[in-house]
Amino acid sequence: MFEGIAEIMYFVPEPLLNAQWYAQLFDSEITWLDNPEYFFIRVGNQEIWFHPWDEKMASGAAGQVAYWKVTDFDAVVARAIALGATIYRGPLDREDGYFMCQLKDPFGNLIGIFGVRSSKDD
Repeated sequence: MFEGIAEIMYFVPEPLLNAQWYAQLFDSEITWLDNPEYFFIRVGNQEIWFHPWDEKMASGAAGQVAYWKVTDFDAVVARAIALGATIYRGPLDREDGYFMCQLKDPFGNLIGIFGVRSSKDD
């Protein structure tokens, strides 16, 4: 029945500004639809959409967090921090060879990172 996650929706105050930041983080392009208010970025088979927050869905760290599996945990965390993100939770050693953490983007939203560390120093 279930095939996987098709889309992740960020509810944000400034959708285009958020989309531009995530496009830079993921090294992806913004895909525009016919209506200039609707756009997304594609990462693998997933789409990340950006919608204006409203009374039903607030912006920010409010619950669920999508974790992205990455090939180099340290490099991705460093890239996100260089772009203005901050560590929100972690990094956590899962004791199965993987590490995970939550990062807060410059707009207050969360993104999860999950992967193998390139550095064994920490």
